[in-house]
Amino acid sequence: MIIDKMTKRYEAINWNKIENRVDYSAWSRLNDFIWEPERIPVNEDKPEFKKLDDTVQETFLRAFGSLAFLSTIQVKIGDSSVKMASATPQEFSVFNALNYLESIANKSYSNVIQALAHFSKTNSYIDWANDQDELQDLAELLDDIYRNGTPLQKKVALSFTEMALYHAGFYAPLYLFGQGKLVRSAEIVKFAIRSTSFNAMYPGVKFRLELDEKSKEEQQEIEKWTYDFAEKINKLMSKFIKKIYNDVGWDEDALNYFRYTMNKNFMNLGYSMPYSEDADSLSEVIQKGVIKSANFEDFFFYSNENTLTNFHEVK
Repeated sequence: MIIDKMTKRYEAINWNKIENRVDYSAWSRLNDFIWEPERIPVNEDKPEFKKLDDTVQETFLRAFGSLAFLSTIQVKIGDSSVKMASATPQEFSVFNALNYLESIANKSYSNVIQALAHFSKTNSYIDWANDQDELQDLAELLDDIYRNGTPLQKKVALSFTEMALYHAGFYAPLYLFGQGKLVRSAEIVKFAIRSTSFNAMYPGVKFRLELDEKSKEEQQEIEKWTYDFAEKINKLMSKFIKKIYNDVGWDEDALNYFRYTMNKNFMNLGYSMPYSEDADSLSEVIQKGVIKSANFEDFFFYSNENTLTNFHEVK
């Protein structure tokens, strides 16, 4: 009896034979983003939190509920899907690690809710997020791309989620921190943004490198697809932002901030920015919140000796 040999060949990931230095650079920086949410005493914000208007309290906690919802999509589907479509063996390992960092941030959002909400309402903010039609529609859109999209489309979806969609939820703690309030909650957001921004930048760089290898026609197709996809999420998030921030009067500024971050990710992908919002469009309060939480450039363009890429603030 003759036994056929396996036709599929398995190979080790060889870090001594790196096809793309970007992967090594990214891996070298991952330890910078590991953190422990439990070490930040968010419960010490509670006395100040209880002095806020009830509507502000609800808005704040719902924002963290929405962050938990969106982050769960990335933890369960997004990073894993992009990882399976990796262009290099080392890229697979980087996305594997980024999924762990995403899980840390995901847990931190629940930590904030648990620390600040009345114990009888802790679960209600996650339930509220689960029940929002805009978030469900967004999840369905992302899920379809992660399951059925091309490798480049998956990287686009991942980067917009990390660098833009999350910021609809980040807005509330950043706005309050711009007023000098809830500093420990802002510390959670600071660490979360550092890791999520990197989780947008890395696929953004890999996207551009892979796009360069495509034909002119293919490049035009993915560019059109990207702008169409961005407009879909812009419409969904515009409705959601109005819903969550209208009662406290923050909706217009939050929308400006969201579109500003959308523009940031277009830059990240190497495309021109379609929205008029820039740094000058942001309110003074939200600018203070962003800048106080961490170096403004760090939020979107964090760098150390293993530089991934160079960007500069554009006004």
